[in-house]
Amino acid sequence: MSSPDFLLTNLELRASNPDGTEGEGLSHKTGGIGGAGLVLVRVLELAPPMDKLVDGEPVGAAIVAHDIGDHGARYGDLAVALTNAGWMVTLPDLRGHGGSEGVRGHVPGLPEPVRDIHKMREHVAYRMPDAKSVVIGIGAGALYAMAYAKAHSEEVGGIVLVAPLTTPRFELPKKKGGLMGMLKKVGPTSPGSIGWRGEDLCADSAAAAAWQSDPKRGDVVTLGAGEAIAAAATEVPQGFAALGKPTLVLAGSDDPIAKASEVEALAKRIGAEYRCFEGRRHDLIRDKGGDEVIAAIVAWLATV
Repeated sequence: MSSPDFLLTNLELRASNPDGTEGEGLSHKTGGIGGAGLVLVRVLELAPPMDKLVDGEPVGAAIVAHDIGDHGARYGDLAVALTNAGWMVTLPDLRGHGGSEGVRGHVPGLPEPVRDIHKMREHVAYRMPDAKSVVIGIGAGALYAMAYAKAHSEEVGGIVLVAPLTTPRFELPKKKGGLMGMLKKVGPTSPGSIGWRGEDLCADSAAAAAWQSDPKRGDVVTLGAGEAIAAAATEVPQGFAALGKPTLVLAGSDDPIAKASEVEALAKRIGAEYRCFEGRRHDLIRDKGGDEVIAAIVAWLATV
């Protein structure tokens, strides 16, 4: 990700209210919650080479929404492949992740990632107002992508869901009784653990080790985020099929986090095209053989 072709932008977005809706205020506030101030969200952008443009323009804009505990820079290979197919690509670190500000691993509610994806689309749209737009969501990011498509259907030309979290399983903080409960309050921003291991994400040992040692990756998920993601897994598939948006759903046959049978059931429920990659686990794109997954995404988007 040290390539000079990647443009780093720090978007100033409004802080969130406790339910994830947009707060007020125009001053900087590092914490990012409480409804007042601005939060810096780190975004990497990559434009297609000149010879991949169509009539001097990209074929469209693609936003990649990463998983819980993840960060955008891990998807540089996907971005390069997409730009070589003519797409303008946006790789954000969602709030509380990677280089973005905000409480680590916290999502106060679905309105926050939905409006952030919308703001990123607007950021690109001022340069490409007529370009078609697609969203690629990974894990929890797949749920955010679906919610965004429901809220801003007119902006979405297609959607790719990679190992969506159909049944989120985290180690969330629990309220303690007695004196400890009085001294140590548990609230929405109380940290819990995502609880995933490298071998849960990658069948390849080298890829698993790389994920485990990534300093920008985090294992924190707050109580509020865990509850928001669990609610999203139940709520966002409802009515999604009625949107009629071209949708591709990808799964790994050996994924212990987003089980293939559950992901396939989701794909059928929302009327999406489904593909399962044999022997793959949760990190379909970064595991060994990820080039095949990336090629499948690029090929499918060419039909959108």
